[in-house]
Amino acid sequence: MATKFAQHFLINQHAVERIVNAMKLAPQDTVLEIGPGKGAVTALLVEGVQRVVVVEIDPQMVALLKKKLIGSKNVAIIEKDILEFDLSALPEKEIKVVGNLPYNLTSPILRKLSEWTGWSTAFLMVQKEVGDRLCAPAGSSDYGALTVGMNLTCEIAPVFVLSESSFKPAPRVKSAVVKLTRRAVPLTDNIPAVQRVIQAAFQQRRKVILNSLSHGLGLPKEIVEATLENLKISPQIRPERIPVSQFIALAQQLV
Repeated sequence: MATKFAQHFLINQHAVERIVNAMKLAPQDTVLEIGPGKGAVTALLVEGVQRVVVVEIDPQMVALLKKKLIGSKNVAIIEKDILEFDLSALPEKEIKVVGNLPYNLTSPILRKLSEWTGWSTAFLMVQKEVGDRLCAPAGSSDYGALTVGMNLTCEIAPVFVLSESSFKPAPRVKSAVVKLTRRAVPLTDNIPAVQRVIQAAFQQRRKVILNSLSHGLGLPKEIVEATLENLKISPQIRPERIPVSQFIALAQQLV
């Protein structure tokens, strides 16, 4: 079934079962599913939890889901763009999230999840390249603004990689399932300030940190250099070598 939303539907039943098993669901749980498509994961979810809320933008898929899940009384099917859906309207807390994220909307969806406090864990299918970035340690070439920004509110770990043949139509790249665990308390109480520093640092990631922060924040080099030296950060290293904790410290002093 072709749709104008160019979705890649998960058809690997073994992968479906691995995802649901990894979620460690309990009968009292509420699950939010983003982009359920044809309901491969949804069909297993409704069997084991108290409530499933699925948010699907494609009216063709919504019609299919309503037909497929007609006997399930614990599922709410919402036809809406997840980026326009008010997550705070969900009454439950500690909601578990699962989703096959559209490649072109992955970052804004991740940011929306990061800002929402109503969930506990999320198992997300993303492009493998994005999964590598999310899970990257400081010092690696994959470590960047997305890594640092998401780590402010989440702990992130890889789960497994999905081949192109796990989907229909098959995408041109591999996918990955990653687990996000929401931190009980964010690493900082001033996330916007840290995000400003992160964006400035990685906007031109080939620059050394002194130059990128000075240019990106519009600050004199002397001020930035003094702050870096005070925090024992070499002005000549590149931003991918700076751990999350030091970005937080930089924001406290520069923004």
